[in-house]
Amino acid sequence: MAGPDTRHLACGLLILVLLVSRNSAGTARAADEQTAASLGQILAALRENAELAPLRPSLPLQELADRRAGQIAAAPAERRLPHPVPLDEQLDDWPELRGHLVSERVVVVPAALSGSDQIRAAWDNPEAGALALDSNSVAVGLGAWFSADGALILVALFQTEETLDRATLERVLVDEINEIRVTHGFVALTVNDRLREVARAHSGAMLADGFFGHESPDGSLPADRVRAARIRFRLIGENVARSLQPLGAIHSVVDEWMASPGHRANILTPDFRETAVGAVVSDDGSVYVTQLFREP
Repeated sequence: MAGPDTRHLACGLLILVLLVSRNSAGTARAADEQTAASLGQILAALRENAELAPLRPSLPLQELADRRAGQIAAAPAERRLPHPVPLDEQLDDWPELRGHLVSERVVVVPAALSGSDQIRAAWDNPEAGALALDSNSVAVGLGAWFSADGALILVALFQTEETLDRATLERVLVDEINEIRVTHGFVALTVNDRLREVARAHSGAMLADGFFGHESPDGSLPADRVRAARIRFRLIGENVARSLQPLGAIHSVVDEWMASPGHRANILTPDFRETAVGAVVSDDGSVYVTQLFREP
């Protein structure tokens, strides 16, 4: 292991970053304790510089993040992202995390960067940085692995104290979409409360009437429903999703939308200025989600 290399971060703080040793065996491996500690120090420095409270370490989050980082590191390079296993499918293995809002960021830093540069680059990702500076986060778990080709895999799991009710789920999904838009150079969308009522009504209808899609059993389409609510528009878009449990609506819906050309186009349409998410959670925990996009 090489000696310590002290560098300036973008946040203007000095922290200790240790150089990363390479894996001569050519197989995926967990990062050493020094690398993991350096990643945690960078996160702590970012929050301190932003005058945010430090995050408490969480052993369940740490164990889950480590498992997920190892799974990505073991996957072929072309199949690392999105994560091969939805987060909600593994959260149930940690009863302590049930009912809490847990958000995930996954960053893959290629082996073209090395040592301290590779470690710092893990937090340079805009989406990872935004979640790290979320004032609602109270606990964290970090998982770090190196793939066989030398890429650094960082899985960061953040937990809030919020209970997972409908309003929280809707807000988090809007935040996720806006983070993606800003990352792609588009303006963040503002929430239209009247539009949210239309979205909630469609989600409720899908649950109650046993259908899933943009067209209601009466033949109405998104534009028809918005028009019926007397909301004027130049352009309307709609994304819908369903999940077996509320956590899945947060952790997998956005990834699925971004992997679908039509849904992705709605998220990344520059002309949209407003949005609203309407979610309905059934008695068995499944959830229907409708997101509307509006150009006034």
